[in-house]
Amino acid sequence: HSSARRSATMGCRDCCSGLFKSLLTIFNFVDFSCGAVFIGYGCWVHSKVAEVDDDDATATGFWIMPVVVGTILVITALLSFLGLTFDVCRCGLCVSAWLAVPIALLQFSTAIYLLVSKDTFWDYLEDHEKSMGIDDDTISGMQSFFNVIVVGLFGLGVMQGLRFAMSKKLRNYMHLSKEEFERALEQEATDFEIHRAEQRAETQSKYNAKRAMYREKYAGIAGVGTETLLDREDA
Repeated sequence: HSSARRSATMGCRDCCSGLFKSLLTIFNFVDFSCGAVFIGYGCWVHSKVAEVDDDDATATGFWIMPVVVGTILVITALLSFLGLTFDVCRCGLCVSAWLAVPIALLQFSTAIYLLVSKDTFWDYLEDHEKSMGIDDDTISGMQSFFNVIVVGLFGLGVMQGLRFAMSKKLRNYMHLSKEEFERALEQEATDFEIHRAEQRAETQSKYNAKRAMYREKYAGIAGVGTETLLDREDA
């Protein structure tokens, strides 16, 4: 019963572990892709803002924050992927899990900052259209893509919370599964040794009983001698 229960528990944990691995792989792909998009968006905004000589704080924030968030997303996705794929990099899974909470806060803060300062930034773009080499259609396209960026930041913030929970749970499953597997092997070896020792004791007991019976039966026969083969300890 204990063996069946242990097998059922291990099977359940393996199933949950496989599910969490699949979900985290999807999360890693989404984080990596969104991080690359954020970096590209920030670099493109920077290329336009750099054409203007003044140093506007709002315009600077509009390209720096997406680049920072995107870079962090790419790094954590790679750490999680390495932790899922290679045993020697298992700590990467733990690091990405603990980084998920501050990253989520950073994403929420970035989204709120962009929403609060968006009007100032659009006015800045309209005032510097000619120096940036852009037109109203370009600004309109940026505004549409801006909405995608903000929604993506809020969505990724929620996903980081899920990443934190699943990464910790998965790492515990991996760690416990390995320990339980090693304990199961040790228990199996111990049970085997106990069973073999019991069989030896039972066989020796039967042999001693038969030897005693034959010694008693043939002890009175003349010419046998004082020591018979049955009396020898190494018989």
